[in-house]
Parts: sequence; C-alpha cells; structure tokens
Amino acid sequence: MATLLRLLAVLAVIAAADAFLRRPRRLRNTKPQFWMSSVELARWLGYTLDTHTFVTSDGYELVLHHVVASKNGTRGGLPVVFGHGLASSDEQWYFRPDGLVPMMVEHGYDLWTFNYRGSFYSRKHETLTTRDHDFWDFSWHENGVVDHAESIDYVLNKTGHEKVIAIGHSLSVTALEVLLATRPEYNDKIMGQVLLSPQVLTKHATGFVAYVSHMLKLIPGGELGFSANVENDLFPGFDKPFPQACFPYDVPKPKIRPFCRRLIEFIMGNFHEPVDEENLQLIMHHFPAGTSIRQMQHYAQCINSGRFAQYDYGKDRNQDLYGQDLPPEYNLTNIRTPTYIVYAVGDGSVNWKDSEAFAKALQPGVLQKLHRLPPKVFCHIDFVIAYDAVELVYKPVISYVDEIKEKWAKQD
Repeated sequence: MATLLRLLAVLAVIAAADAFLRRPRRLRNTKPQFWMSSVELARWLGYTLDTHTFVTSDGYELVLHHVVASKNGTRGGLPVVFGHGLASSDEQWYFRPDGLVPMMVEHGYDLWTFNYRGSFYSRKHETLTTRDHDFWDFSWHENGVVDHAESIDYVLNKTGHEKVIAIGHSLSVTALEVLLATRPEYNDKIMGQVLLSPQVLTKHATGFVAYVSHMLKLIPGGELGFSANVENDLFPGFDKPFPQACFPYDVPKPKIRPFCRRLIEFIMGNFHEPVDEENLQLIMHHFPAGTSIRQMQHYAQCINSGRFAQYDYGKDRNQDLYGQDLPPEYNLTNIRTPTYIVYAVGDGSVNWKDSEAFAKALQPGVLQKLHRLPPKVFCHIDFVIAYDAVELVYKPVISYVDEIKEKWAKQD
C-alpha cells in the first residue's frame, strides 16, 4: 500500500503541475543556456554542431548532431556515437564545459549524438503527426533495431569509416543491446561499446518505472501494461522540461526545492553530495524531452515478468507477431562487441545487482571491464551532473575508448 501511495503521489504532482509548467519559460534570474538548443549549447561551449536529418525505414525523421571540429580546428578522427537517456535528448551531452562530449572532441574523436523517435528533436514522420496515436506506437525495441541501427549506418556513410565506437547511458544502453542481440550483424559495425548505467536486466529494479510496474500488478491484465490494448500516446507530463516547479526564480542563486529534489531522488536515487546546483538546474531546463507510454510499459513488463523480452501484446497478438504465446527473449549471447560497463551502487533506476547480472550474461571474452563507481551514493543522473563526474566517470570512459581504438589497431 505504501508503494502505491508513493506512486500515486508522484503522478498527482506531475498532473497537477502540468498547466503551470507550460507557462513561457524565459524568466528573470536565469541563464541563457537554460533555454538553448543542442546547437546553441554547443556554440556556448565553443563548438559548431552540424544538424543532420534522415528518414528511417518506417518513416520517422531523426535528427543527429555532429561536432564539426575541436577548438583548435582538428577535424575527423574515429567516429564515436552517443545515444541519450529515457525521456531525454542529446542536449544532455552539451550543457557542461567539462562534459564527456567536449572532452572526447578535444581528445581527437569525431562525435555524433543521436535523437530517438519521440524525443524533442525527432517528432516528424512522413505520413503521421504527433497527434496520431500510431506515431507513438513504439518502445525501446524500435529505438534499437531501427533508430540506433540506421543512425549508425548514416554516420558510417557520412564518414567513410567501417566502424564506430558506441557510448550509451540508460535508455540508449537498452536500445544498443537490443540492436546487437536482435541484429547481430551490427556487432561488425561497432568497434567497442562503453555502457553507463546499463539499463538491461531488471530483476532488482527500483525507482519510478519499478513502482509503475508494481501498480500495474493491481490492475486485471495490468502485467501487460496499462491494458493489453492501450492507446499509443506520449507519456503524460514528460514532453517538456519543468524547471519552474523545481527552482524559485526570485533569488539570485536558486537551489532546488525540497519536494522536487525528493521527486527526482525517488526516480533516480540519492544525489552524490555535494550536489552541483548549477548542473542540476541546467539539466532540469532540458529534461524531460518526451517519450512514449509504450517505452514505460515495456520496462514495466520486463520488471513484472523477470524477462528481458520483446513487447508483450497479449497471447493472441503475440501468436500473430511472434508465433508463440510469450514474446521472445533477447538473446544476449549474440552480443560480440567488446564491452565496458560503468555502474553505481546508488543508482535508483538501474540496480547494481542487475548491472552485474548483465555483465555475467555476456559471452566469455566480451566483457572487457566492469567498473563499479566508488561512492555509495551516486545516482542515475549523477553520470551527467555530478561535480566529480570528470574524475569518476569521464576520464575512465576516455581511457576505455582509447583502449578500444588501440586494440583494434593491433588487429589490423
């Protein structure tokens, strides 16, 4: 009962705040970068972004961003591709000067960042609009086997390289592993992958999605989702950032309001102290950026069933789509790409036990490094905002990317 009440309280806050949060965003005592796009954020950091668009095989127009050159004018290098987190966009990689993308650009890599269907930048379709339910008929399965796959192909075609290095965080790890498990030929297009907070297995899941999944168990047929034939749609309250609910703008240096902090920590785990208030403010002005109901449902199904499997539409439709009553599980033994995993004990969205279970599920020789972060309190969002993420996360990640590059060079 306590679990249900906590979840209902969270949903009530989101619903009640929705109208207020949609007021014009520009307010006094705010910094210009709070309202910038990815291109503008990169320019603020001293970089030029090229915007690339292409249409997927199923009609979605996706936006990719490419960092043209380092600050000293160096261009090219080995392409490294970034996905984004759940309900996020690639803006998450461009809001801090000491972020992972700027550091990797200065380290000589060619950086590309993806935006999956449904995120702020990728809400166009050849025949559908966002008002059509069919537009939102996707989960992270399609993010992987279509969006991530075809974005990689686009980058390879543009750069002339045969392989990329992939970096994922949260949802983009899910999408990437779905791709490699379902379309194993893509293992040959990825030199190596570095996975931050790998959202794959969910046996020990906690946080918002886990609470949603527990609530669904109380509804007849709810283990399939809000219902087996739920209408597709944008997940309510997650289509635009809501900083006004979290920060007072009548003071020079606003700090996050206590109730908003509790809400974020309920979803993502306790912040790594001391909290970098400036970085937290920045990301809360760029998150959330949209997601579908089916994204959340698919995670909830995996939590309830204990299976990392394709979307469960119910027995009848499963038979039509999959030829069996239950959706097929993703075959993690198909993953052959050299893999580096960085995870945290305090991550409220991806339990550390599930990160270690995922590492053990990989074929012998695939896992290159299982990097457990030392702080006991380091949450899902700390991978992006923590004051010491440079030392704890970004420098090790760059060393792993260098290692991938060096090992591959020795094979040629």
